[in-house]
Amino acid sequence: MDRRPPALELRGVNKHYGPVTALRSVDLRLERHEVLGLIGENGAGKSTLISVINGTVSPSEGQLLAGGNIVSLGSPADAARAGIATVFQEQGLVASLPVFENILLGREAGFSRGGVLSRKAMARFAADVLNELGIAIDPFAITGSLAFGERQLVEIAKAFALGRIYPVEPVILLDEPTSALSDAETQILFNSIRRWRGKASIILVSHRLSDVFAVCDRVAALKDGTVNGTWPVSEVTADTLHEAIVGRPRSAGYYKESEQREDFGEIVLEVRDLVVPGQIEGVSLTVRAGEILGVAGVLGSGKTALGHAITGAVAGKGEIAVDGRRLRPGSRAAALAADVGSVPAERNSAGVIGMHSVEWNLTLPSLKSFRRWRWPVLSAKKQAGVTDDWIRRLRVRTPNRAIQIRNLSGGNAQKVVFAKWLARGIRLFVLDDPGRGLDVGAKEEIYALLRKLAREGVAIVLISDNLPEIIGLSNRILTLRAGKISAELAAPAHDKPAETAVVTHMV
Repeated sequence: MDRRPPALELRGVNKHYGPVTALRSVDLRLERHEVLGLIGENGAGKSTLISVINGTVSPSEGQLLAGGNIVSLGSPADAARAGIATVFQEQGLVASLPVFENILLGREAGFSRGGVLSRKAMARFAADVLNELGIAIDPFAITGSLAFGERQLVEIAKAFALGRIYPVEPVILLDEPTSALSDAETQILFNSIRRWRGKASIILVSHRLSDVFAVCDRVAALKDGTVNGTWPVSEVTADTLHEAIVGRPRSAGYYKESEQREDFGEIVLEVRDLVVPGQIEGVSLTVRAGEILGVAGVLGSGKTALGHAITGAVAGKGEIAVDGRRLRPGSRAAALAADVGSVPAERNSAGVIGMHSVEWNLTLPSLKSFRRWRWPVLSAKKQAGVTDDWIRRLRVRTPNRAIQIRNLSGGNAQKVVFAKWLARGIRLFVLDDPGRGLDVGAKEEIYALLRKLAREGVAIVLISDNLPEIIGLSNRILTLRAGKISAELAAPAHDKPAETAVVTHMV
């Protein structure tokens, strides 16, 4: 039995932001060579806790010990020297640098001779780390040229490299690491975790309970800033964890199939012979009022490009019409004028403006409706009222409407993305992985909201990597393969297709 102190220990950690308490008396242990799952609703305190551990946030009270030694709280440099590294959900890589420089960014001193950096030595080091993790990425590739999932793997390699730089066993904090990864990339990550667990200790923050059951030894649930329970993974069920983080038992109708519409209105969206060079090859489809059309496919299948073309984010050839009105290809303004709303997969870079307030983000698509008569002046009172109304209706956890949206948790920011379109009023909603980064409770609320929109006659295109989500919510499912529709599957509430039936047409 290993009698050495735990890899990481938190004792009585509190964090207050004025009158708001983000963490309350948190005690947590990460044993050596353990993979500890950390789960909780958006706003439960997970991000704050990770920030306290890695030194980017100073707690109000409490102690942090790494390997039995007290670490200076609020000091990223001390946390790094103690071997604590973080892979953030929203990436912090420099797009213009090659992969090997990003892996060693801020840690180049060991590769300097006489004040001159040895790029060859840095590249060899990075290549060794990538090879050991089984990540097939060229260390000389420019980081910005990589897909989002590939960049996430570079972040992971950067964190794992810490154990080679400092003479410590690393503590690696993985913050929603699988949210943008394909199934194949997720398996590479999980296999890497299993190989490294003898050399590192890992905290895995995830909204996917399947991740926790696949790779973790124990799991801790956060609720309202406190640890609401800790269990060995082998001794706990998904329903128990759901109740621990949400505060109520999981509903049997998680995807609200009983509320699924089976009668639809007129055609809202019509796509004919759509071509996006290198991504989409002659796709045609229709979506009716009140219908949820699911779009499934593997990475590179063209499903994301389809969503971008419909919303005007990319130009293509062919015809896209909403309510019979043909949209100008590649024009977001034309799509907006036709009341087309979108929830992009990369929320922080394409869904919100982080430095602006919750109110500004929520009211941005609807500014004309806030004008005072015909004057070029906005009604601050009306903007505030609408914002407060949607904060209440979607239960957005925010101290106030004026806070910068980048300070909200991922799930609450996602709710604001939904609210900005609902406040405007939309005919067509295009959603690309809307559940990314959301906990089970927030997802359940979003699913209920989608059912409500369908009842109100909104046409919905749901693009997702989450097959149970696609199957559970959709009326019909289109599978894409190599830029073409490979199958159309009916998905009525009483007869949902099996996942295997969907996957068969994706690969």
